[in-house]
Amino acid sequence: MSSRERKIVIAVALVCAATRFLAFARSLWEWDEALLVLGMRDYDVALHHPHPPGFPVYIALGKLLRLVIASDFRALQAINIVAAMLVFPAVCCFARELGFRFSTAVMAGALFAFFPNVWFFGGTAFSDIPSVVLVLFAVTYLLRGAGSRNAYWLGTLLLALAIGIRPQNILVGLIPGIYATLKRRPHEIAIALLIGLVIVGAAFGGAIYATGSYERFADAIQGHSEYIARVDSWRNPERPPMWRLVDRFFVKQYQSPVLGVIATIFVIVSAVGSWRERSRPMLFNVLAFLPFALFAWAMLDRHSVSRFSIAYQPMFALLVADGLQRTGRRYAPILAAALVAGFAVYTIPALTPVRNEVTPSIQAARAVPQMVDPRRARLYVGHTMSKFVDLVSPGFPYTRIVDDRVMPLSSTRPAWVLSELTKGGEGGFVFRRERGNLWNIARRHYFGVKLQPLEKHARFASGWYPAETTKIDEWRWMGARSVTLLPPAGEQTLLRIHLSPAGELANQSPTITIKLNGVVLDQLRISGDFDRDYRVKAAPNGLPNVLELSTDKTVTPSQDTRVLGLKLRELGWGPA
Repeated sequence: MSSRERKIVIAVALVCAATRFLAFARSLWEWDEALLVLGMRDYDVALHHPHPPGFPVYIALGKLLRLVIASDFRALQAINIVAAMLVFPAVCCFARELGFRFSTAVMAGALFAFFPNVWFFGGTAFSDIPSVVLVLFAVTYLLRGAGSRNAYWLGTLLLALAIGIRPQNILVGLIPGIYATLKRRPHEIAIALLIGLVIVGAAFGGAIYATGSYERFADAIQGHSEYIARVDSWRNPERPPMWRLVDRFFVKQYQSPVLGVIATIFVIVSAVGSWRERSRPMLFNVLAFLPFALFAWAMLDRHSVSRFSIAYQPMFALLVADGLQRTGRRYAPILAAALVAGFAVYTIPALTPVRNEVTPSIQAARAVPQMVDPRRARLYVGHTMSKFVDLVSPGFPYTRIVDDRVMPLSSTRPAWVLSELTKGGEGGFVFRRERGNLWNIARRHYFGVKLQPLEKHARFASGWYPAETTKIDEWRWMGARSVTLLPPAGEQTLLRIHLSPAGELANQSPTITIKLNGVVLDQLRISGDFDRDYRVKAAPNGLPNVLELSTDKTVTPSQDTRVLGLKLRELGWGPA
């Protein structure tokens, strides 16, 4: 770089670094953040402390910083802030290594830094920003490694560390790694392979050791993989068709239609121009990040695109910058500055509550020991809030449920419920965060949380055995038939049933019948857990609602005198 270019890079880098503190979150907010912080306290992937595959390199860096920072959350957040300060130079160096002109590289780096989701998540305790910065430097050095043995080894080292944060980073480093490897000698390739295996092996070997055993670790990985395939991926029949998700994954990653469309116009200009010119730099840019983009499109949660898209948005930053260069030519930097200003106007107001307010999830979790006496009342905690109670009030007894529509299966004590706000109402103590543009930038969770006494209960009229409980679960057994009276409700009501047959009957696939107020809702054969929501019409005129469950097979297990048919794990009843 010339002296003038060096000054421009330093000036833009300093501006980008300084603005990162506008996103410095006052407290953690999301489920995955809570899991990562729990991993700092008690690392165990089998318990999702943190969730699989365990982010061992990220947690290890956090533990190192924990030696000088007095908070698990702040230690992880410090990693993010440092990484966020490096997003501009990471993209800029990557672009220059690919062969893009200086102005395109600077514009791409600035655009990526000010993408709303990149800016917001840079102040949190998620691993996405450190991951993308590390993999950007990795592929930069791998590309340079085609002509430099030391750069090749350094790129391999950085890629291995990036894989130790997120294994999916192998998809980003794959093509640059192959390209560089084809240029190296056999003994250099062998050393690089050794570096990668040692780093990745040490990272995940440490994760297995901290989890307790390979079997527990492998079971957690398998279970999490099956969940992603069943719930998040294209294999879920309730997921919209992939063609309908194109705009969400590739246009509206931060849910700003205007900014998304403007950026996409320049992406199209760049794509057309690069295709005509057979642009080698743009080809390598796309080959590096497109594999992960396609993987995310097919496999990852469509409700979390704002965060997951960070891993492939450097590709879009370069496409937009190249499109600006092709459109505006000498005025391209002015157009880029205007687009960055648009991102800033959109994002800065959303960062104010993040920076200044304790999140609703943490406020509500802190309120639990102040409001609920576990000796006198039972606490029911919605699944999405359970880890916050574990984090803020370790050891506080509670029963895990889905949400605030819960009907307690045991009614011997007063009950409270802690959950995110649903259509079930806003009684009790409600903790809120202003939505605004933050509603689009972040995942749409934890903007409203409530802690309230449970006033409505079901009456288990006949056919039921007494409730049984463990630390976080409760259930009831029934025989061949049961009757339950549900409280009066509005006309449109949701009935949630989660049950299973006795273990000895699972391979016989008993037929169960579900009736509400004399109307058959379902009749089917089950062989395991059965979990379903029904949208129903409640009884009119404030009358109670009669729920009847029956099964055609029962069993009396050895060492048990009861006749068992179905095990009710959760019962929900509330506004649809």
